[in-house]
Amino acid sequence: MALPLAVLGLVIMAALVAVVLAGALVEQRVGRNGLHAVQAAGAAAAGVSQVVGGWEGYGLGTLVPGESVALPRVTAPGRTEYVPIVTRLNGELFRIRVGATRTDADGEVLASREGNLIVRLGDSGAAAPVQPIAGRPWLMAP
Repeated sequence: MALPLAVLGLVIMAALVAVVLAGALVEQRVGRNGLHAVQAAGAAAAGVSQVVGGWEGYGLGTLVPGESVALPRVTAPGRTEYVPIVTRLNGELFRIRVGATRTDADGEVLASREGNLIVRLGDSGAAAPVQPIAGRPWLMAP
């Protein structure tokens, strides 16, 4: 009678250990995926900043309304990369859209994020050539 109870106890303990380990594995994967998403979002934000910072060097003020230009792909540290696209919406508004990805060593996409910024041409005496629209400059998409 004691042997079957001991075996049953061991089986129950083994099942509990398996459940706990499976839960820990899921938690680890969720955390890793969250990290990859944050890295991709950071690359998108860096891309938007890079476009605004290099506005005059890219000659983006010469775009005609409705015209878009894709700037060169940039590879950032940590296996992230982004591609900025600038579209002139009208005479004074531009949309900066940056698609960013975080990949693994094999090039498989682990996470992707998009950063958007609507900017207005600054006054001729302004310190920066473009200014974000006040109140809601960021439109982040998953």
